[in-house]
Amino acid sequence: MAKKKAEPKEENLDTDDKDLFDDEKIESHYPDVSDDSKPKEESVSIDVVDDEDEEEEEEGFEIEPEPEPTYKFLTLGLKKGFRDDDYTLSVEGQSHGFCNIFVQLLLETEGVNSAAYKITKLVPPEIFIRLEDGYEIKKILYNTIETLRTEVGKVEKVFKKLM
Repeated sequence: MAKKKAEPKEENLDTDDKDLFDDEKIESHYPDVSDDSKPKEESVSIDVVDDEDEEEEEEGFEIEPEPEPTYKFLTLGLKKGFRDDDYTLSVEGQSHGFCNIFVQLLLETEGVNSAAYKITKLVPPEIFIRLEDGYEIKKILYNTIETLRTEVGKVEKVFKKLM
C-alpha cells in the first residue's frame, strides 16, 4: 500500500505580539509564601520548670524487678522401634538446635550404638536411638540429660563472665 505524503501544516503567522492572558487574572494553586502573607509573631512564651518538681516526681518512681525466668518444658513421647533395642523419641516444639545437641550427647553416652533425628512439617521432631545389648533407655536418657545440664551450666558461666 502506498503511503500518503505528509502535507506541511499551516503556521499561524500572527505578527501581533500581544499576550492572550494579559487581561485575565490567573489563579494559582500554590500557597502564597511571600513575606506579606506570613503572620507576624507578637510574643514568644517559654515555660520554666522548677528543679524541685522533678525531684518530687523521681521519689515516686519505682524500679520494677526483673521477671522470673519462664521455663519451657518438653513434651516427649517414647515409642519402641522395630527391634528390642530401637526407640523413637518425639520432641514437640523443638528445632534443629536442640535435636542436634541432644543427638551429639547421646552418641557420646555409653550404651548408645547409634542416634539420629528427623524433622518434618507433618510430625514433631523425632530422635531415633539404637542401644547396645544390656542397656536401658531410661538410664541412657537420664545420663544424657544430666550431661546436657552440665554443658548448659558451663556455657551460662562463660556468658556471665563476658557480661
